Amino acid sequence: MPANLTAEAKAKWQLAQISKNPKEKLQAYAEFLAEVPPHKGNERLRAQVKTKIAELKQEIMTRRGRHGGGKSPWSVEREGAAQVMILGLTNTGKSSLLRSLTNAQVTVASYEHTTQHPIPGILQFQDIQIQLVEVPAPRLARTGRYELQPEAIDLIHHCDGLIVLVDLTNDPNRQLELITNTLEEADISIQKPLSRVEIILTKGSGEIRVATTSTQSSVSHAQIRELLHSYGVGNALVRIYGSASIDDVEDAVLENVTLYKPTLLVANKIDLYSAREISSMFIGNIPTSLPTAITSCLTGQGLTAIGSKLFESLGLIRVYTKEPNDSKPSDHPFVVHAGTTVRELASSIHTNLAERYRYSRIWGSTSKFAGERVGPEHVLGDQDIVEIHTT
Repeated sequence: MPANLTAEAKAKWQLAQISKNPKEKLQAYAEFLAEVPPHKGNERLRAQVKTKIAELKQEIMTRRGRHGGGKSPWSVEREGAAQVMILGLTNTGKSSLLRSLTNAQVTVASYEHTTQHPIPGILQFQDIQIQLVEVPAPRLARTGRYELQPEAIDLIHHCDGLIVLVDLTNDPNRQLELITNTLEEADISIQKPLSRVEIILTKGSGEIRVATTSTQSSVSHAQIRELLHSYGVGNALVRIYGSASIDDVEDAVLENVTLYKPTLLVANKIDLYSAREISSMFIGNIPTSLPTAITSCLTGQGLTAIGSKLFESLGLIRVYTKEPNDSKPSDHPFVVHAGTTVRELASSIHTNLAERYRYSRIWGSTSKFAGERVGPEHVLGDQDIVEIHTT
């Protein structure tokens, strides 16, 4: 059911999105909430906004409690082509996995909740780097449910994907269920939805571009542009996966959706006899849409496959650029999402490059022949080489 929000409510939402000051953002969300009619169709939206308000209040209190403006131990500076959070219950081997895959200096111990704050490390996959961050395990609350700390939820919201780690020797099905339920409590899903809408705010001169991966969508590009303009969004890339309605687009604008995070399931401790017995039964129960790796941090089994599986699950591709008069492409690729067009690549490199774009030449899996001349809507593939010509 659409929210049917007034122009005043939309203006308050826009103010909340552009505000950088937590107090101003909090005030804008509170005023927006007051404008949202409390009928059944808006229950989820109201709950979502109340959660945002609670998080902002916590952020303001945390800032007040800091002495000398010190950096929060939960602050993780992004590095590499993508940022991936490692989740799992305590003693499943998260620290061992991080130490085995990256350069991180991490303490590995047999007692519970060894990790108190997020620990980052860099995984080298071929010619790119992926940042892995171990997140402190969720704790069992008085309600009997596992809960993630608000800071952990914030990290997950802003990362590119997840590794969910389970211990094959300790009822892995139950572990996966507990982690999944804990994430669902925070409106985060590891199951890829049949349809979804992704809105990426861009810089430019008032252009809203729409990219669809299916002909099933019932919403027109004109409807999408009109809706986004009503919320004050003037520059954006809207990606529609599967069949989506205008209500789905509005939900995406309002962030009134379950957030999907591409996830790699890692089942650890396959080296143990009991784990080998249960592994086949466990894997048989996993949805085929959830990529899985079977590993042993002790022996190293399965660890070399993590990079490629993670890269694929994140839906990333590498694109190399080449100057028109050069014989070789750049050594370092641009890492973008699968489905990216030449125009989108040009925009991500520099706004002027997209504005002055004439045509491109392509070498790689998506070209019919080496050096094929293509237009701005050509969809790129992994390890393509692109030569962009401008006016």
